[in-house]
Amino acid sequence: MKLLDNMMNKKAELQIAPLIDVVFLLLIYFMVTASLIKKEADLSFMLPVKVDTPDPINLPIEVLIEVSEMGDIMIEGMVFGKDDQKLNDLIGQLVSLREAADSSGSELIVNILPADKAVHGRIINVMDACAAAKVKNMSFSMSM
Repeated sequence: MKLLDNMMNKKAELQIAPLIDVVFLLLIYFMVTASLIKKEADLSFMLPVKVDTPDPINLPIEVLIEVSEMGDIMIEGMVFGKDDQKLNDLIGQLVSLREAADSSGSELIVNILPADKAVHGRIINVMDACAAAKVKNMSFSMSM
């Protein structure tokens, strides 16, 4: 009981040193975290500017010439029979396509697609027609 009386008579003391330490730690914490937050004025952005449109891209004109097993030649829906050995109509079609490509500033690409059992002489006829039409870019494809 004496212990209780002593405690009651004793004035409560508040220790300031630990409170000051805690206040300084909180101050340091808030200073460090506040500097990590970006302000709205710090966000970088660019305003749109008027852009001059570049020159149009000239895509090549691609033509597919199919050579069937029977010797028929097909280009863009036109069929040339196996009796036409010189292929003058095909040459005329290729010349008009080449002129259209030249006038648009692009190039003409001819892709020859022979059938698996196509006669090689007929493929040579198509290549001769391309040479007569002055086609510079020619390639071969295989059917799947």
